[in-house]
Parts: sequence; structure tokens; C-alpha cells
Amino acid sequence: MNIFDKIEEIRRQPEHVRLRWAWGLTAFGMVFILIIWMISFSAQFENTDDLEKENILNSQVIEDLSVQKESIQDATKQMKSLLEK
Repeated sequence: MNIFDKIEEIRRQPEHVRLRWAWGLTAFGMVFILIIWMISFSAQFENTDDLEKENILNSQVIEDLSVQKESIQDATKQMKSLLEK
């Protein structure tokens, strides 16, 4: 039985049966949409958590680089003072 035969069979049913089919399929469609929505919503929160972790990691890298920069600047000052003597 293909889909067109099933639709034709439902069309021949009394109105209360057709309404039952309509409400049932509407409920099924809404459940399907809600499931997709919940999956995408949870994925969005996971991405937010990953972004926060990445921001923390980036700030730590920036701190490390600034410490290294100060160390290099100090080393170059010491080398300049040694070369000037």
C-alpha cells in the first residue's frame, strides 16, 4: 500500500476518524519538532561551554605571553647594559 492509497482510504472515512488522523499526525509532528529543538538547544549550550573554556585558555596564553615579553625585555636591557660597559 503506497501513501496515495492510504490518503484515499482516510478520505473515505467518517469525519471523526479523519479528525483523529489529523490530530494524531499533528501531535506526532509537534513531538518530532520538539525533539529536534531540544537537541539543537543542548548543542548550543555545549558550544557555549566550549567557548568559555576557550576564552579562559586564551586569557592564560595571553598572560604567559606577557610574562615572556617582560622576561625578554629584561634580558635585552641586561645585554645592552653589558655591551655598553
